[in-house]
Amino acid sequence: MNYKRCSEVDKPLIHQAFLSGYADYAIPMNITLEPFFERFFGSEGNTLEDSFIAFQNNEPVGLILGGIRTFDRFKNLRCGTLCVTPEYRGEGVSQALFHLFVQNGINQQCDRLSLEVLSDNDRAIRFYEKQGYKKYHTISYFSKSVDDNQLKHTIVEHITIKEVDLSVAEGVRKAILSTHINWQNEADYFMQDYTAHCFTAYLADQIIGTLVITEAGKIYFLYVSEDEREKGIARNLLAHAIIERNLKKLTISMPNNIDMAEFLRKLGFMKANIEQYEMYKMV
Repeated sequence: MNYKRCSEVDKPLIHQAFLSGYADYAIPMNITLEPFFERFFGSEGNTLEDSFIAFQNNEPVGLILGGIRTFDRFKNLRCGTLCVTPEYRGEGVSQALFHLFVQNGINQQCDRLSLEVLSDNDRAIRFYEKQGYKKYHTISYFSKSVDDNQLKHTIVEHITIKEVDLSVAEGVRKAILSTHINWQNEADYFMQDYTAHCFTAYLADQIIGTLVITEAGKIYFLYVSEDEREKGIARNLLAHAIIERNLKKLTISMPNNIDMAEFLRKLGFMKANIEQYEMYKMV
C-alpha cells in the first residue's frame, strides 16, 4: 500500500477514491468531479495539502480529507471524510490514513482535531474513540415545507428587515464567539457559499436579528439579540426570506448546546431521524 498527500496526485484520482470508498453507502454518492471539488475543497474547508490518499497497485483505495480553520477559538484540523474501498477494509488502511492525518495536525501545530460521525455508526465511533476522540455535541436536523402558510409576517413595530452583505452576519457571529456552532454553520463555511443570502432586522440603526439562508432554504445562521427575543423577529426574518427568495422548503441543523427545538416545533419544523456526534481530540 502506498500513501500520498492529495496535493501530489491528479484530482480525478481523489474523486475516484471518494466514489469507490462510498460505493456501498446507503445514500448514493453520485457527485461528479467539479461539484465534488467545489463542495469538499470549498466551503467544507478541506485542502489538498491536509488530505491523504491510499493506493494499491496505482489504484486509489482510500481517502481522508482534512482542513485547518480557527474553530471554537482553537487552531482546529477537521476530518472532512474518511473512506476505504469495501474490499480493502479491515486491512489497516483507515488506521494508516488516520495516522498521517493526526501527524499532519501535530506538525501544523494544531490545538485540536475534530470530526462529525453519524450517531448510529457504532463501528466508526469505536474506531475514533480508539484514536483518542471523545463525543461532545449532538447535531440535530430539522425541516419544514413552506406551502402551509404557517410562516407569515407579524407586526413588529419599528423593525425594518433588509437584505445585506454576508459580511454583516460574519460580524454578528464574531460578537458571540463563546457560543459553539457546528462547523457546517460557521461563518467560514457560509461565506464561501455563493447561494447564501443575509437578512437583517434593524431597530433604528441597531442590528437585533440576523438570518443567513441559501436559495435552497438551508438556514446557516439565525440569531436574535437576547433582549429582543420572543417578539416575532426570528419568525419575521424567515417569512421575509421565504417571500424574497421564493423558498419552498426550510432546513436547519444545530448542536445540542443551542436550544431552538421548541421554537422550530411551533413553526411546524419536523426533526429528522438522523443525528451526528461532534467528536474532538486535543493535540
